Amino acid sequence: MTATEAQLPRPRSGDRSALVGIGLGAGVIVALLLLWWTLTDLTGTVKPLYFPAPSEVLAAVQQIWRSMLPDAAATLLRVLFSWLLGSTVGVLVGLLMVRSRVLLFTLTPLIEALRPVPPVALIPFVILWFGIGDSGKLFLGSLACFMVMVVNTIVSANNVSPVYGRAARSLGAREGQVYRTVILPAIVPELVSGLRIGSALAFAVVVAAEFLGAEQGIGRLIMQASRTLNTPVVLIGTIVIAIEAVLVDRLIKIVSARVTRWSESSS
Repeated sequence: MTATEAQLPRPRSGDRSALVGIGLGAGVIVALLLLWWTLTDLTGTVKPLYFPAPSEVLAAVQQIWRSMLPDAAATLLRVLFSWLLGSTVGVLVGLLMVRSRVLLFTLTPLIEALRPVPPVALIPFVILWFGIGDSGKLFLGSLACFMVMVVNTIVSANNVSPVYGRAARSLGAREGQVYRTVILPAIVPELVSGLRIGSALAFAVVVAAEFLGAEQGIGRLIMQASRTLNTPVVLIGTIVIAIEAVLVDRLIKIVSARVTRWSESSS
C-alpha cells in the first residue's frame, strides 16, 4: 500500500454518489448484523463455540466491561506512546537521510534489510532482551512505526520539486531553513498517510505482543478468553481493538485536516 492509496476520498456536500455509497455501506452493516442474529440466536445454525450469538456478547459485556477498562486503557497507551516515538524518530531520520547523502547510503542497506521483516517475528528476541514488560511492546510498536515513517519521509521529500528549494536558496534561505520552511510543509499531507498506516501497524504489533505475555491489555484478555473457549469475550476484545483503532485514525484525520487545510487534498 502506498501513501497515496491510504487517502480515501471524502464525500463532498451535494455529492449524490457519495451519499448513495454511504447509505449502501450502512445497509451492508445492518444486513450482516441481521445475518449474525439469524444464524446464531434465531436458528442456531452456527454453534456458540465457533461464533457467539449477539445475546451472549451483550451478556458478556455487562459482566466484564468494568474489569475490561484497564486492559483497554493499557493497550491504547502502549499504542499511542510507541506510535508517537516511532513516528517522530522516523520523520527526523528520514529528513536527515534526505539532507545527507552519506547518511542516506549508510543507512539505506540496513533499513531495506530490516523493513521486510514483520515486527511480530522479532517477538521471541524482544522477550529475551526486554522480558514481558512494557518496554518490549513499546520497542516493537515504535520499530514498526519507524520503518513506515522513515521510508515515507524519504519518498515524500524526493517527490518535492527541486524548483522550490532553488527558489528558497536564491532568496537567501540557508539549508536548514529550506528543509524547515519548504520541504517539511510540502510533505506534511503525505506524512499524514504514513501516520495512519503506522497507527494501524502499532495496534497490530502491540496486541500481538500482548498475546505472548502482559499483565494488562486487550491482547492478554483475548488470549486468556481463548484458552477457556470463551468466544464472547474474544469477540468483545476484537471489537474494542477495532473501536480504539478507528478513534485514533479519526483523531489523526481531524488533526491533519486542520494542519493541511491549505492543501488541495484537504479541500
